[in-house]
Formats: sequence, C-alpha cells, structure tokens
Amino acid sequence: MNIRSFDQKLGKLLRALSVLSLSALFVLLIGNVFFRFVPIFSFGWFDEIVELMFAYFVFYGAAALWREKEHFQVYFIPSKLKGKWRKAIDTMIDVINIAFLSMLFYYGLDLTIRAADWTPIFKLPKRIWYSCIPISSLLMLIYSTFSLYSRFKKEA
Repeated sequence: MNIRSFDQKLGKLLRALSVLSLSALFVLLIGNVFFRFVPIFSFGWFDEIVELMFAYFVFYGAAALWREKEHFQVYFIPSKLKGKWRKAIDTMIDVINIAFLSMLFYYGLDLTIRAADWTPIFKLPKRIWYSCIPISSLLMLIYSTFSLYSRFKKEA
C-alpha cells in the first residue's frame, strides 16, 4: 500500500467516524427527548455516550477537515499580501500550527495515559474518551509538518 492510498483510506475513516458520531448524537438526542415524554425506556447512560460521541465528532472531524484544508481560516491579512510576505506569513502560520498541535498532542497523550477514572454506568475507562485527542492532534501535526515541508520544497 502506498502513501496516497493510505492517506485516502485515512480520510475516509476520519469522515466515517465523524459522520457516525454525529448521527449517533442526533439519534440519541431525539430518543432522549421522545422518552422524556413517553417514559418507556430509561436513558441513564445517555450522558456517557453523548460525551464520547461529541468528543469523537469534534476531534476526528477536526482532523478530517485539517487533512483536506477545509477548516475555518481567517485569511484576511495573508490574502492582501503577495510574494515573499505572503510566503512568510504562511510559513509563520504553519510554524504556529505545529507548535500548538505539538502541545495538544503532548498534553492530550499525558491526559490519556494518566486517566484512571471509569464511567459510572458502563464501567469503561475514560481513556477511550480521551484517546481521540492525541490521535487527532498527531494526524493534524503530521499534515501540518508535511505542509511546511512542501512549502520549503517548492522554494528550492
């Protein structure tokens, strides 16, 4: 398997995780509202699953958007610049991204490793909830590093 096909499969996986998490959130919220008015079934475990789905949706969704460069950007100043200044601003943005994502990965991994608590209903380790932070930040860090590398490679 070459790197391009791996990247495409990773992109599909990230999108699938995001869509699945958002769909599960939607179904759970509808179910919770319905079963409040029609008390047939108890949703005592509702908070645990919503927390998990929301975390996965946000972090894996962010990684999917980052991979395709479709995330929100405020590009007012760089869009007004041309030439060397534009490249300098873009490089500075990449360096800041790499610094932030490195810290997010480090502290997210630290949180995941140190987490010792368990969920009250399902008795699952909270590490499952927190694992999306270092995984998604590492993926975004790799894509940001590659972006910076390709920017310097174009100039050479």
